Order: sequence, then structure tokens, then C-alpha cells
Amino acid sequence: MKQWMTEKLGRQLMAIFYSVFALGVMTSVVSYLYVDNAAGQTKEQVLDQLQQTQWFWFLNLLIFLLCLLFIVRPLVHRLTMQLHELNIKSQRLAEGKSISLEHDIPIENEVGQLTRSFYQMAGSISSQHTELSRKNQLMEQNQETLKEKQNELERALEVTRSNELHLQDRNELIETLASKESLFDYSSVISTIVRLTKTEFGALLLIKNNEISSVVPKEMTEEQQESLKTESLLLKRVMISKEMANSSKKVANDTLIGFPYYIYEGVIPIMDPAKDELIACLYLARFDQAFNKKELKELESFSKQIAISLMRMSLYEQMEYERKETAQLLNSVREAILYIKHDEKTILGNKALFDIFESLQIEEDNDSMTFLEVRPETMFEQVDQKEAFEAYFEEVLSGQIPEGMFSLSIDQGEYFIQVYAEEITQGEQGKGTILVFRDVTAETEIDRMKSELVSTVSHELRTPLSSIYGFTELMLKRELDPERNKRYLQTIHDESKRLTDLVSDFLNVQRMESGKQSYDKEVFDLIDVLKEQTRFYQAATEQHRLQLDVDENHEFLINADKNSMKQLIGNLLNNAIKYSPDGGDVVVSLTHHHNQIEFSVRDFGLGIPSSAMPHLFSKFYRVDNSDSRKIGGTGLGLSICKEIVRAHDGNIDVESILGEGTIFTVLLPSVSDTLIEMD
Repeated sequence: MKQWMTEKLGRQLMAIFYSVFALGVMTSVVSYLYVDNAAGQTKEQVLDQLQQTQWFWFLNLLIFLLCLLFIVRPLVHRLTMQLHELNIKSQRLAEGKSISLEHDIPIENEVGQLTRSFYQMAGSISSQHTELSRKNQLMEQNQETLKEKQNELERALEVTRSNELHLQDRNELIETLASKESLFDYSSVISTIVRLTKTEFGALLLIKNNEISSVVPKEMTEEQQESLKTESLLLKRVMISKEMANSSKKVANDTLIGFPYYIYEGVIPIMDPAKDELIACLYLARFDQAFNKKELKELESFSKQIAISLMRMSLYEQMEYERKETAQLLNSVREAILYIKHDEKTILGNKALFDIFESLQIEEDNDSMTFLEVRPETMFEQVDQKEAFEAYFEEVLSGQIPEGMFSLSIDQGEYFIQVYAEEITQGEQGKGTILVFRDVTAETEIDRMKSELVSTVSHELRTPLSSIYGFTELMLKRELDPERNKRYLQTIHDESKRLTDLVSDFLNVQRMESGKQSYDKEVFDLIDVLKEQTRFYQAATEQHRLQLDVDENHEFLINADKNSMKQLIGNLLNNAIKYSPDGGDVVVSLTHHHNQIEFSVRDFGLGIPSSAMPHLFSKFYRVDNSDSRKIGGTGLGLSICKEIVRAHDGNIDVESILGEGTIFTVLLPSVSDTLIEMD
């Protein structure tokens, strides 16, 4: 029975079911057979049989109840107890509590298998729980380790951030000290230091020869600055000891705040490391707390940076002074200088170079104390010998030093320049090349004038002298009739007068240029002189027709030397006639022009080429063309005209078209009626 009780629950239930079913079938068959055999029996017999059948059914029911009582009930009770136990342990297991994994009764039915599976699962869960607990402990240990490392990293991060802020502050100060503005203005430096150190105000005191030369303040009044310079014992102590110091002082009578407070001050000396002398002091002050050792150490570090910056400023000022001194020296030299720095590939020039080469532009922000950068290609455009000078310049740029002088002219011969090159060396290494441009325009002009003088004098003197010599020789060697003799004497007289006029022109030019020419000025009407000179020169020519265009109802009064005016008008009329070899009209005009009198002489002759216009009033200058070369002259007439006009505060100008004619215009100051009455 015990064995049967431990069998499978399904088999047990099926056995009970089949047994009860078989018992019921047997009871029903027996009852049926028993009742069926009651045919022909009496009622009492039938009732007796029915009663017996009832007993069978009752016995069957009793057996069924006994089966339920002794078989099904213990089975159900055991099953219920096992399920109850499993339920309790599953609840404890679900709640995460520990359970006992031991069970005494080995059961082979489904509940037993379920129990074993449950205990196996519970054991697995328990082992996993144990493993998880162990791992959890390890994780907790690791978590604590990680938390310690996190705290350590946070501390390191905080230190890093602090160092980063410190480096940012240091870099900001270094950038401020390294900026170009700090060389000229230290207000940005002291402002940065005051902000970085979280102080209320401060100052940078520059010291020279142990005396405070200047104060660069930040948030300090004039009174505070003066008090700091004259009354601060802390500053005086630092200047004497040359050691950093800090202190605090109580301010009890501040009218602005109204109650006493403390000021915490710090003074840091700034030393020149090369000379070990005091060059500045850094003064800082605040209200909230005193300076600690770390801050003072940081300020000491700042002072070294400021010292380097001050030394840089001193070197810059010295270099700037030497540069300006050198530039001033070179700019004072009359010769134009071009300095080529081969290493820096820059080309600089002094002021004289820019005066010669007008195409070189001077920037507005440049002063006369500096060398200016030069664009060589701009210079080349002004040089008449452009290709030759470019080749010479390229040779210099390549590092070679050409021998001898290079001669060139500028602006169609307006300037004549001689160039030579010198190498600039430092030690044994070449640093650059200097090109010196000597303006030899005056020397060239003198040489030209000498040549023209010799040529002119030899030509102008030889012609009259030859005539005088020839006619006197004829008169001496031949017997001439009176008429021819008179004609020869007249020719000798005219040629002698021509020589006299030539010598007079030379002497006049010399006196005018030396300032020794005297003028006997008087007030007269210019129209009278013009009429006189026009009639004189009209009588001397038959090919030309001289016209006087003037309003004779007006007076043209000037205060001038009359003989000089005759010479001026005569030279202009003579030129108009000479340079109109084919004859024609010569128009002389006289008009009032504002407060000046203007007269002009116009011809319709050869005209003047444009290239000759700038040199027209130069001494001994004559227009060089095939037509004018045949016409004689000394080249002094227009030069004398210019000097006469200049001496009378006037102006002379010329306009000409080659082949169409020329007009000379003279402006002279007029004399008013009021001035005449005063005279």
C-alpha cells in the first residue's frame, strides 16, 4: 500500500476511478441478475430481493466512502500539504527570503517531481543568489573603489581647472605684456593685474634713478596717487629693501563711506635682472582680506613678467631713438639714398629720394624721421634710361656691387643723377646694399652753360670781329671812295655795337643773378614805351607788320624801371621778328587784368617744341631744330626778360604750337590813383 501511495498521482487516481467504476458495474449486474431471477416470485420475495439489492448498493456506497476516507483523503491531504509547503516556500523565495532545501519523503508522483523541480530551482536560485550576493559584494567593493577614484579624479579635475584658470590668467597677462600697446601704454597691464588678482585698485610705479618717474594708476584718484608717492611707508620700505611686503591699515575718516574699514596693501618690487636694480613697483590694494603667501608668490611671478616687458620697452625706446637718429641723419643728407635689405627683401629710401622721384608716394602717417618703403618699378617709370637702369638695379639686387658710376636722367632731362653702390656688412656677412643718388643737375647745367657759352661767344664774337677785321683790312690796304669808306665804317660801327650789346647782356645777367642790378623805378604809362618800341622795330623790318592792340582811352600805369621795360619789350619783339623768318604779323596787346597789367607779344612763326618749354628761360639755352639753328643769338634774351619781370614782382609765361607761332604774356602790378596821389 505504501508503495502504491508513492506511485504516480495520475496512476493512483485512475486506479481509484477504475475500481469504483468496476465495483459499480458489478453491483449493477448482480442487482440486475438478482432481480431478473425474481420472476414468478411473490411480492415479499421481490421486496426481499430489492432490500438485498439496496444492501448491495449500500455496501458499494460504503466501500466508496471507505475508499474516499482511507485512500483518497490521505492522498489529497498529502498532496495539499506538499502544495501548501511549496506555496509557502515559493512565497518566501519570491520575497527573497531563504528556505530549507531539505525534504524527507521521496515521492515519485507528479507532485514529487514538481517538488524536486521546485527544490532544484530553489537550489539554483539560492546558488545564483549566493553568486549574485558575492558579485554584489564585489561590485560594492568596486563601487567604493570607483567612488574613491571618482573623488580623486574630481579633486584632480578641480586642481586642473584651478591650474587652467591660473594659466589662462598668466597667458592673459603675458599677452597683455607682449602686445604692442603695452610698449606705449601700461594702463592695460595694470588693469589686467587688478582684475586677475581681484583687487579694488592699484598702480604701476615706474622708477628711474631711485625716484618715481611716473605712475600708471587703476581706479585711483589724483589725491590717492600723490599720497602713495609721498606718504606710503610701505612703498618706501620696499624701495629701500627691494623685497616684497604687505600690510593693512585702518581708515577711520573716509567721508565717502562714513564708517571705518581696513585696506590690505601689497607692494612688489620689479627688478632689472641684468643690472639688479629697481625699475618699478607694483602696488595693489583691496578691502576684503589680506594677501596670502600663494597670492604674493603669484604676484612675484607677475613682477618678473612685468620686468621683462619693461626691459623690452626700454630696448624698444632705445632702438626707436637710434633708428630715428639714423633716419634723421640720413634724411639730412642731400644725396638720395636707397637701402636694399637682402635678408628682409625690403627696399627703403630717405626723404631726398622721394623729393627726386615724385612718383613715389609718401603715406600720411609717416613722419620725416623714418625711412620709407620704396617700389622700384615706380622709380623706373621716371628714368629716361629705363632698361639700362633696370639692368643695373637687378645686378645690385643679386648681391653684386657694380663698379664706377651709373649716370641717368629723370623726367626728360629735368634731373641728372649719378648712382653708385656700396655694400653694408656686419662682421664678415653682407647685410645689404646702399645706392647713393647724387643730383648732378647743377653741375650738368653748369657744364652745358659753359659749353653753350663757349659756343655762343665764339660764334657771336667771331662774326662781328671777322666783319670788323675784314673791313678795317680793306680800308687800310685799299684806296676807297668816300661813299664806300663811309659804308664800311657804318658796318664796323654796327658790328661794334653788336659786340657791345653782347657784352652788356653778359654783364646784365651776371648783375641780375648776383643781386647787384639796380633799378631806377618810377611811375609811367606803359603804353608810351610799347608804342616807342613798336615803332622802332617796325622800322627795322619790312617783312613784318607790328600791330598794337590797346585801348588808348585807359591809362596803364606801372611803377618800374623804364629802361628795363624797354629792354624787356625789345627782347620779346626782337624774338618775335627773328623766329618769324617768313614775315607776317606780330600782335602786341595791352589790357587790364584785375589789379595787374597784362601785355603780350604774339607771332605766327616757327613755334617752340614742347620738349624745349621747361628750359626756355635758362641761360644760353637755344631751341635745337633745323629752322631755329640758322637764326643767331646768345640764348640770354629770355633769361634777362625773366629776371626783369621777377625784379618787378611780375610773371612771364609762354604758350606755343610748333609751326603755328608763339605768344609771350607778361603780368605786372598796376599802380592805383590813390598811390599816385600819395606819391
